[in-house]
Amino acid sequence: MDILLIVQIKTNYDSWKAVFDADPGGRVNFVDESRTRVGKVDEQTAMVQLFDVNMEQMGKAMNDPESPAASAIAEHVVKHEIYKIEAMAPPAQ
Repeated sequence: MDILLIVQIKTNYDSWKAVFDADPGGRVNFVDESRTRVGKVDEQTAMVQLFDVNMEQMGKAMNDPESPAASAIAEHVVKHEIYKIEAMAPPAQ
């Protein structure tokens, strides 16, 4: 599954991005990391596209309080909004 995350950041974009890039939750194990895209909306918001996501593994990594990602998320993220991305045909003329 391909998803879009809107990340509401507690700290600031650069601090959050450094942690995201360090990948404390092992994102490389449940997405096609070669296709991951990250964009800065403003200092408190980022958009992240993840492709070929194993949602079960991602859920375990993001929700495990013992995960190395848990403290990073608690420190840097207010919340994640998650959207499914699907291909669609162009509008008809």
